Amino acid sequence: MNDHHFQIPNPEQAHGKIQLDFIVCLLADAGITRWMVSPGSRNAPLVASMVKHGGFDLHSFPDERVAAFAALGAAQGSRYPVGVICTSGTAAANLYPAVCEAYYQRIPLLVLTADRPPELIDQWDGQTIHQHNLFHPHTQGNFNLPTIAPSNDLPTTLLSLQTTLQTAIAKTIYPIPGLVHINLPLRDPIYNDVSLAFQHIAPTKPFLLHHPTPPPVNETDASQWISHTNPQQPRILIVVGMHHPQTELSLALQSLQTRLPILTDIVSQQHAQGLPPWDRAFLGGAPGEGLRPDILITLGMGVVSKPLKLWLKSQKPKKHFHISPLQAPVGDPFHTHPEHLPHHEVDALFALDQALQDAELLMEPVTTSTEQNTNQPSNTKPLTNYLKRWQQWISESLSQMGDGLPHTAGEVYQSEFAVVNDLLSSCDARFTIHMGNSMSIRYASWAMQSEARIFANRGTSGIDGSLSTAVGYAMANPDTHCVAILGDVSAIYDAHALWTNQLPNNLSIVVLNNRGGQIFNWIGGPKDVPALMPLIETPHNYNFKHLCNLYQIQYAHHTDQPNTPWPTRFLNQLDCTLWEV
Repeated sequence: MNDHHFQIPNPEQAHGKIQLDFIVCLLADAGITRWMVSPGSRNAPLVASMVKHGGFDLHSFPDERVAAFAALGAAQGSRYPVGVICTSGTAAANLYPAVCEAYYQRIPLLVLTADRPPELIDQWDGQTIHQHNLFHPHTQGNFNLPTIAPSNDLPTTLLSLQTTLQTAIAKTIYPIPGLVHINLPLRDPIYNDVSLAFQHIAPTKPFLLHHPTPPPVNETDASQWISHTNPQQPRILIVVGMHHPQTELSLALQSLQTRLPILTDIVSQQHAQGLPPWDRAFLGGAPGEGLRPDILITLGMGVVSKPLKLWLKSQKPKKHFHISPLQAPVGDPFHTHPEHLPHHEVDALFALDQALQDAELLMEPVTTSTEQNTNQPSNTKPLTNYLKRWQQWISESLSQMGDGLPHTAGEVYQSEFAVVNDLLSSCDARFTIHMGNSMSIRYASWAMQSEARIFANRGTSGIDGSLSTAVGYAMANPDTHCVAILGDVSAIYDAHALWTNQLPNNLSIVVLNNRGGQIFNWIGGPKDVPALMPLIETPHNYNFKHLCNLYQIQYAHHTDQPNTPWPTRFLNQLDCTLWEV
């Protein structure tokens, strides 16, 4: 088919409307049909085309910041782009916090900002700012579409839209998942044609997404990796940072966890694997040089645990390998100069497991006197000395703390940790938990292992969209029960997440209300300046029952059903409920 040969049902119709309809057809063809919409006049014509198309799942959020974080939450589970659309001016700027978070989580998002035509910029016209490249450098791509207006050559205009849109959408996934910004200027009049019938216009070239194929692991690769340690008594530490759910990765880690110490971060989606609960053990003091690894192997991205970061900075390994199939920059949070191994993580871990097994076969057998007399097969030395020392250190550290936190922690921390620990250990695979930042995510990191999926916005670690992200996830995953656990400051800051007429019923919100930002008491320093604390601790006497009345959602208190286990309380709810602790 000729590139210029578009089947336009009614080519005599208004050209601006045809272009908007074609943009919608391109989005539908690429499968980007879930959109978070913020009201506005400039973006309304495009939203009208989406409504008339009929194949889009549209959610309205008056607050643009909330809309963007909700889209991020919706994309966390699917790992496929979700769209955000807003009007021009400062509305677009309100998307920026979520843009940064998506960038550092590598979450695929498509942000479409309606804009005024270029001739109005810097001319004292309303709702007009510099929107092109607004989010640079926190995107995987920035595209400024031609101004939607009558065209003298409609086929050429549509071809240009097709090329640009398909390129932009592909960049949300390849070569690195992330956010792409499309800026769409529209010239007045923008409403004259909005009532016209929708025109389904098929692209002349279907949307195709090419995934990169990482290089395979050669037979000798893993042997070279472990050559930096004694392969018969390896001191290899595996750390899994922030990651997306991956069943195959879980199996690979399971095969290694009987041989090597594995530390999985609370938002690694692998927290059920490895050594539990290693992060709480660090609260009793970091391990000594005796546990310093020869080889550090990392997967995923950053980790929550600050004590682990400090320890690895002081006890640097001889070699640090970071395994990732993505051709993306590798962070250096431990100052260990990681070497990037561009392989599929699962393949690399199974190859490592095989290399360790091969090393085990080469070990000199240890023969007992009984075996010598009976001619029975000899036993081999176990490869678990390093693992056992880690297990012993964790056990000794935890025994000093019992079931709680160190004795130096205040009563508020002990009680809040108990609630979070109880929640996480009680929630099974039917649940997905979204943790707020500051103290909430730390409590989760110190808690017992959970079967639930656990997410948190640890890309930039802000508190600005914790609740909105949970709302978006619950909207996109109606078959799971989503539980948001966050502090009072985070909940108040992001209260507009509840400002929508489509609040999902499968959402439970647990607010740890300690009347302010207790994190500043935990980290020390600020509390030594009493005059500073009222400015940063945000003390208050707010009751969340009134917030629930405002947004018309169910309210419950932690003590309302003292004899009913947490999961049962959640499973029995019929509407979105906020539980205040």
